Amino acid sequence: MFNSPLVDIFLEKSLIVYYNRFNSTMVELDNQLGDDNMSLLIAVLPIIIIFICLFVFRYSALKSGVIAFISTVIIVFIKGPYQISYAPVMEATISAVLISSIAAYVIFFGILLFHLMNESENIKAISHQIKNLTDDKALQVIILVMGISPLIESTSGFGTAFLVVTPIFIALGIDNYKAACIGILSLIAVPWGALATGTVIGAQLVNIDLQNVGYLTAILTFLTITFFLMMCLFILGGYKTVLANKWRIVIYPLTFSFTNLIFNHFISVELAGVFSSLLAIIIGIGNVKLYNQKNNNNYKRLLWLLSPYIILTVLVLVTRIIPSFKMFLSNHMVVSFEQYHFQLPVLYSPGFWLILACVYTIIKFQIHLSIVQNAIRKTFKQWGLFVISTTSFIALAEIMDVSGMISEISTSLTDQLGSYFIILSSVIGSIGGFLTGSNTGANAMFMKLQVQAAQHLNISSELIASLQNASASNATMSTPSRIMLASEICGVKDQESRLQAYIIKIMMVSTMLLVVTAYLLNWFI
Repeated sequence: MFNSPLVDIFLEKSLIVYYNRFNSTMVELDNQLGDDNMSLLIAVLPIIIIFICLFVFRYSALKSGVIAFISTVIIVFIKGPYQISYAPVMEATISAVLISSIAAYVIFFGILLFHLMNESENIKAISHQIKNLTDDKALQVIILVMGISPLIESTSGFGTAFLVVTPIFIALGIDNYKAACIGILSLIAVPWGALATGTVIGAQLVNIDLQNVGYLTAILTFLTITFFLMMCLFILGGYKTVLANKWRIVIYPLTFSFTNLIFNHFISVELAGVFSSLLAIIIGIGNVKLYNQKNNNNYKRLLWLLSPYIILTVLVLVTRIIPSFKMFLSNHMVVSFEQYHFQLPVLYSPGFWLILACVYTIIKFQIHLSIVQNAIRKTFKQWGLFVISTTSFIALAEIMDVSGMISEISTSLTDQLGSYFIILSSVIGSIGGFLTGSNTGANAMFMKLQVQAAQHLNISSELIASLQNASASNATMSTPSRIMLASEICGVKDQESRLQAYIIKIMMVSTMLLVVTAYLLNWFI
């Protein structure tokens, strides 16, 4: 149909014209801006492209990530300050694929566990048991926000918890708009989502001790978790509800955060969110029994429904606290690529224990084969989007790093801001979370930049890495795609802009709390 030689000639000439125009544009900009400013502009160009894709063309995070990655490859191939050859680009891309495979392994079975529970209507049964547990609406909200939501998010990730708890809030008789707000703010465990996949990836990208990052993230988020719970109760019933539950607003976040801190530092970062949320649920049940509310055994049924998550916690906990078991699992069935300094211990990874939790769920609740097949189909659809977008962002960051772009940006930032970098660091993390809707994606984009800037300023790299992790996680609540989803699920599409503005205001306050906490921590580190 087409004459191939003519097409080839046309394409070749078109590319030559495009290349010449690009070069002439760069030369003109170089003359106007000067060498230093021009280099900085080119270095931040991939990030600018992401902004344009998301907010000008309104592309999804997936499409924006792919376009930004391809654009970055083109930039480093064209002659300029960051030109590199084909080989390092390929190495950076392969490294990104390997790093994202760590997250992909865990997240696939985390999402599958959610769909197995959801498709078999066990999630619906959990909401029914919470409703029957107590008539105290504030306590119902607290158990959901501090217990159920972080438990599901910690095991499944991907913002899945929002899809679970928001319909429950509506079923409890909470106004749809309020239910949307509370459902979004219940995502307090994003740093430990999918067994802390985003935190693991972030720490690995900059070669920082995972337990220290998890530990510092737990400290940084104590005030924000307390604030989010307070806002949930304020949305539910105003100042009166907040004052009536003032001790709960202190006790639940304190218990959650202290348990989280202990697990992050001494036992397992991956399990910290799961165990903390399970403890919050137990305290909630104890709170109910203490006042003899409804005096029934609904809590036993609730714990039975939550047994897959409890079993998962026990299994992973055993692998982390028994040295001989830990050593055996870490040294058997290990996928490794020495050239890329990559290792994936298949049995030690939380992904393997999620597989066992999924099998347990199928057997325990006698889930029909057709339901399992439907759950797998839905899982592949969500998982595929995550893998492509996350790999794109990680590859983009790896290429920016190897080409010297990140070094240029971090040097410029530190020269301009100095000791005020902690403030900018939280803003950068928040922007990453807002853009990608994922702390994994945000850490992939900005973790190396943040840590290099911290090293230039002699600020603790672990503190800045943790601040990046915490601020990105909080900002995922306000990402446009999540707001749109919330407005659709809750039937408040006409109030979408109002919901977006309200959540952004809350995120701004939470970012300020993170900055204050980070400054205080910086004195002691």
